[in-house]
This record gives sequence, C-alpha cells and structure tokens, in this order.
Amino acid sequence: MQQLYELGERLRKTYIEETPFLSPTFIPTEVYVRSTNIVRTIESARCLIAGLFQQKQKDIVSILTTEAESEILYPNYQGCKLLKVLLSPRWAEVSTLPGIAADLQSILSALGIEAHQHVDFILIRDDMVARETHGLPSPPVLSSWRNTVEERAVDMICHLYEPSRREKLQLSVGALLHVLLDNIEKKLEGSSAEANRKLFLYSAHDTTLIPCLMALEIFDMKWPPYAADVTLELHQNRKTGDTFVKVSYMGQDQLIPGCSGVYCPLQEFKQEHLPHGSIKRPLINDAAASWFDSLCSFLLNAVDANR
Repeated sequence: MQQLYELGERLRKTYIEETPFLSPTFIPTEVYVRSTNIVRTIESARCLIAGLFQQKQKDIVSILTTEAESEILYPNYQGCKLLKVLLSPRWAEVSTLPGIAADLQSILSALGIEAHQHVDFILIRDDMVARETHGLPSPPVLSSWRNTVEERAVDMICHLYEPSRREKLQLSVGALLHVLLDNIEKKLEGSSAEANRKLFLYSAHDTTLIPCLMALEIFDMKWPPYAADVTLELHQNRKTGDTFVKVSYMGQDQLIPGCSGVYCPLQEFKQEHLPHGSIKRPLINDAAASWFDSLCSFLLNAVDANR
C-alpha cells in the first residue's frame, strides 16, 4: 500500500502545498470517497487518504461502497447481461489468436502448466507483478518472457474491448464517465447536495482504468502499474466564466483528442466524450440497486429482437 500512500502525498503537494485548494486536514464535506466493495481497493483508498492528509482528520473517513450487482467502478459482466454477451466470445477467442496462441503455448510449456488449466497472459502478468511488488520470487523462466507477457496482456485487453467500437466501452465505463461529468455539471450549477465538495475520489481497478483510458483515447498500450491514477480537474476563468477540463494520467497532463488544448473547453470535452458516457445512471441510492441490470437486460432484449 506504500504506492497509494505516496500517491496521496503527491496529491497533497499539488492540491494543498503548491496550490491551497484543499484543506490541510480531512473534512468530509470537502472530500467524497467511493470504492468497490473489495478489501484491497478499500485499503487503497484509506492509504491514499492517509498520504493526502498526513493522517490528520476532524471526522471519521467514510468510504462508500455499493452492491456488486449495481457496481459501475469496473466493467460489470455479471450486472450487465449485454456486456457479458458481447465480451464472452471475445474472451473465448483471444487466446486462440495466432500470435498470442503461439507465445502462450511456449510460456505455458516453459512453466509446466497444462493448457486445460485456462491460464492466460493477463493472469500470468497479475501473478508476476504481484510477486515483484511484494518481493516474492518468480519462476526464473519468466525473466526472459517479461516483456512478452506485458505486451500480450495488453493485446488481449485491446482485442476484448475493441477501442474503435463504442458499445463495449459504453457498457464498461460509460456509466462511470457519466457520473464524473455529472459531478462537474452539478458543481457548475451549484446544485450539488454538498456545496463545499472539492474532491471526488474513486478507488477502482486496472481493469477500470484501461477502458477509461481507451474511451478518452489516451491509452498508451501499457498496462497501468499499481497506484496509477486518472485525474479530471475542473477550471473556470474568473473573468469570462469559461470552463475547462484538464485530464492527467499518473501526474502527466494529457492532450485529449478532439480538444484544442490541455485545458479543454468543457463543451469540447463533452462533445468528444459524452457518447461514451451516454448510458445514464441515477446516483447511488436505494432505488438504484437493479438499475444497471435492468438497463443492460433491456438492451439485450433489443439486440435479440433485431437479430
């Protein structure tokens, strides 16, 4: 969790020390924290908050979660039947693609893993990186395969989501992108329930970041490392009232395709990327538990009717 603590320190330097945007101590009305309901992401959020506020707080840090069926902080194959229908055949065929299949057969043979055990490059990469990060030994044979494992894992995820085709990205992260845009709109309208809210933190997964980066068209064909982060900043010109969005990935400002500059006029940003977020979702509340499943089931029925 050291990487998340260090990410919190980096955010502290940016938003507290260099620019006095956030209060130096945690104030719940300023900071909203949301995580998937998984221990490691909840712990990641806690470590980030500890680094950001140096463990100084006036109140208990509440980390909000929701049920798995309605989760939007990762591509929800179980909650969205249509997403499962679209991705299942892609998963089934990806390990049989000529280049991937040949490399996978070779590395499985070198590792002594039987083909029927359904191990793929993404699983191998996860295990390899986890071992490296925690100082655990890896099979020596992996040292010569490391770059290939990284490249083939990315090849697999690209085949799965087909970034040039919109529907899989919409169903995977469209609802999340809509929530981010909704946060911006409500802040500008002054209609947020929490008028003092300055920071929305979402603790998710590498498999959340990749389709988000694809939707924003800034995926660099490298698997995100631990504690990788995407930041959307809202800026407003005090004289003209014009609003801008600045996107950064792991602390580096990004020029979003379709935007006229790093500080992207909000209208340009919405025109370019609202289609990916066009699957709208109400804010998390008691009535929203089955929303995602209902929407995806409805779209699935529509697809079936048109076959």
